[in-house]
Amino acid sequence: MRPAHIRLVAVAGVLAVVVGVATAFVIGRDNPAQPAAVASPTTIAVTPATGNKPTPDKGTDPAPPPTPKPPVDHPDRAAKAAAVVFMRELGMRDPVAASYRKTGAATAEVGIHPRAGEGGRLLDAVTTKVQLHRYTNGWVATGAKADAIEVEQPLPFSRISSPVPVSGMSVAYEGTVHVAVTEDRRGADRVLGKGFVNGGADSLAPFSGQVPFTRPTGDAGWVVFTPDSGADLGGFAATAVRVRFVNSDHKPQILGVVTDPRPAASSQLVTLTGTGTLTVSVKGFAIDELRVLLVPSGTGNRPNAQLLGSTAPARTASAGPSPGATPTSRSTATC
Repeated sequence: MRPAHIRLVAVAGVLAVVVGVATAFVIGRDNPAQPAAVASPTTIAVTPATGNKPTPDKGTDPAPPPTPKPPVDHPDRAAKAAAVVFMRELGMRDPVAASYRKTGAATAEVGIHPRAGEGGRLLDAVTTKVQLHRYTNGWVATGAKADAIEVEQPLPFSRISSPVPVSGMSVAYEGTVHVAVTEDRRGADRVLGKGFVNGGADSLAPFSGQVPFTRPTGDAGWVVFTPDSGADLGGFAATAVRVRFVNSDHKPQILGVVTDPRPAASSQLVTLTGTGTLTVSVKGFAIDELRVLLVPSGTGNRPNAQLLGSTAPARTASAGPSPGATPTSRSTATC
């Protein structure tokens, strides 16, 4: 069979995402400058005309002004302070910033733990790592992760609707993980909905479920996962995923494409020879239909594309007037 590459195509979505040479389309709903140095004034003594030149009166010169120094920047202190405030808003009692790690030019990670645990025993082990981004006005939290909870759904910065599907791996007291959906608001965030899922009690184990929530009035918020500690310790640790809400018609969006067999590392081409099964997994938002096309190698071969398969994934119910998002679609084609 002639080597070929794969394209995911949709006629009316008007959205394309390239993975190597694999193009994906979906059918969906559109809808300090330093201050300048100031010259020091000089006093000139005027003497009667004797043929001598006037000379500066050095005894009356004022002291030169001090050279201005730029403010000392302490990004670690500012980042730690922002992380402490964030975890306090998530319900952690008396959070302490234990570590700071720069992860990029404008990003950092701060390790947080409650000051005390059960019985007032002081703690020193990090329970949550807060990811932050530095903007002009300061540090802003972009996520948080507890070792006890690994979230697969929802994806960070994806759009969600009610009920939101949640899944991942966790370990907690009696396996219980509390889940809350919150909406951004000045001061304490507004809680839109709560629920719980069950994972592992002694070791990491899978969890899955759905959490309904009321209709939001804003555009963004968080899905917060808190493991049950078995004691009244507040939010001992947390994994927080930044999300956006479906509150109007939004264009379809592809968040990721994975193929089996995988594409070549250098060319990102999926080459098919002989017979077998090709699996294409797509994570996206608002996808109504997904089409898989086999396009011969070379330019100008789009008219010769062969349709391998199409799928119309199930849609999630919505609490508002808009249809729910489809977080994941999978299409399997045989060639």
